[in-house]
Amino acid sequence: MYKKIILSFCLILPFTALSCAQDKISDAERTKTETIIKAYLLENPEIIEEALIALHNKREAEKGEASRAMIAANTDVLYQNAADYAIGPEDAAITLVEFFDYRCGYCRKAVEAVSALPEKYDGQVRIVFKEFPILSETSHKAAIAALAAGRQGKYFEIHQAFMKTPTQLTEADILKIGEDIGLDIEAWKQDRTDPALSTQITRTQSLARRLGVNATPAFITDETLITGLDMAQLSKMIETQLAEIG
Repeated sequence: MYKKIILSFCLILPFTALSCAQDKISDAERTKTETIIKAYLLENPEIIEEALIALHNKREAEKGEASRAMIAANTDVLYQNAADYAIGPEDAAITLVEFFDYRCGYCRKAVEAVSALPEKYDGQVRIVFKEFPILSETSHKAAIAALAAGRQGKYFEIHQAFMKTPTQLTEADILKIGEDIGLDIEAWKQDRTDPALSTQITRTQSLARRLGVNATPAFITDETLITGLDMAQLSKMIETQLAEIG
């Protein structure tokens, strides 16, 4: 990849550098200048590499600024959406939002550590769960089932159970888990057909697109987006925020 970019850069740069003056110099002078530039770049290729790294860092910084601005513009729907389920004190110093998919292997690996954050930080962290089913129709069915269970006060129980189920969460698995956690099955089945739940998921997916969330798990707090399973980075971010809060 770098080699192709560098080669293109080497071929284009001489012409770019001379474009403004091409009518003022002779062909011989142009050829001589191009030869000097090419030789210099070949002898000092690290210059091009440094330029590419600087360009990459600049674009990442611009992307980060755009992401923070978009998060700031969606603060209420991110952190205070009454339709979302959460754990931890409502007045916690830090609210962490997780976008997840019940069939995401990394989400499943993270479930214990994420669920333990409110206790780990002495009630200073609140976790908001946002169903973001992107992997399969099964993911969508599970998300609907979880939201419906929340109407009976069983959201977190079913969330944990779905994440810990080693199978692909068939309808039989979903129904058994509902029975195991003590749901009113008939009421739950009826709630699962409520279009409002699908609408909630659609709105979450739209929010995710606006924020640049395209994979799971994804965590947002303090205008910062972390994509992927990196609990060390997540913990560091939380601890930094707590230190700043004092």
